[in-house]
Amino acid sequence: MLPVSAMSDAANKLRNLLLDQIDDLDDVKQIRIGHPKDTLEDMEKDKDKNHLNLFFYNVNYDGYPADGLSEDPFFVRLHCLITAVGGKKAGSLSAGENDLRLIGEVMRVLHEQPVISVDGGNNREIAQLQIVPHPLNLDNLNHIWSTQGDTAYRLSVAYEMALAPIPLAEAVERSSLVGEIGTRVQGDMDREPMSDGGFGIETSAPVVHKVTVDVIKPDWSPHICFVDEARNSLAYTLLMPKSQLPTSGFLQLKVLVTGKLSEQVDLVWETWNPGNGAWERFSSSQSLNINTDTIDPENFDPDQAADINLPLQDKGQATLYSERAWERPDGSTVTLRSNPLLVTVYEADV
Repeated sequence: MLPVSAMSDAANKLRNLLLDQIDDLDDVKQIRIGHPKDTLEDMEKDKDKNHLNLFFYNVNYDGYPADGLSEDPFFVRLHCLITAVGGKKAGSLSAGENDLRLIGEVMRVLHEQPVISVDGGNNREIAQLQIVPHPLNLDNLNHIWSTQGDTAYRLSVAYEMALAPIPLAEAVERSSLVGEIGTRVQGDMDREPMSDGGFGIETSAPVVHKVTVDVIKPDWSPHICFVDEARNSLAYTLLMPKSQLPTSGFLQLKVLVTGKLSEQVDLVWETWNPGNGAWERFSSSQSLNINTDTIDPENFDPDQAADINLPLQDKGQATLYSERAWERPDGSTVTLRSNPLLVTVYEADV
């Protein structure tokens, strides 16, 4: 007797799956593996029962693995035509309607359980075959059924089962394959303090250029900057020693907000919490009306800036945003936020 192959094992696993999942099929003789012509001839002896026929009409090489040798298993793709042969029970459904019900059950089962396990002995799984629908046009169907002699066409569906190893044996051990190559960057929260003079890298604060908010768009976002009265300039960041903070109360800063004139926005602070490594929203916000739609560092009016208290009384960092609520055409409301401003208060050397 010839040894069991992955193809014959897969065919029997497919038959057993359909037997277990389709109620009207409870006898292994009701699912035949072979030519549809033979199944139809056998049905003449048992016309009252429903039958299925599994016709494996094509086997294709899938090739050798890139690191495989001639003694290693190779893999194939199986093409199976499943044909329904409905019974003719007296006073019951017609054979044609039984065909439709059988094919519907086959498609349901293989959609819900599209993988078949192939064993290599001792219940060890050697491979998993995926069952994929393989549509056939009328020309292909006619070509297959023309090989069945005078047998009339019956309702059928085709599937591809891949990949089946030949011979049915455990594959040799190979070197592990690379799964992913990449680079990951993350902050070191336990790094040493910066040395005197920093790291020798010169940096500069971001420059404020002329900005005009396009208020024609309904979803416009405000734009903000600090007004540094001492230097008569605009800035996105402020750096100051702790000694500049007042002994009581909060340091007052000036903020220029631009957007649609007379619209109301909120100024919101967030402070950095080194304990949990996160920005935390300050409990209170400040509302104001916009009185300019342009920020121009060459020509700005400090009187148009709003006064706001810095929520820091010790060294640390805080960011400031301007927010406005906008109602979408669908009725939902979103919050539109401006660019951030950053304030850093450091401990100066005594």
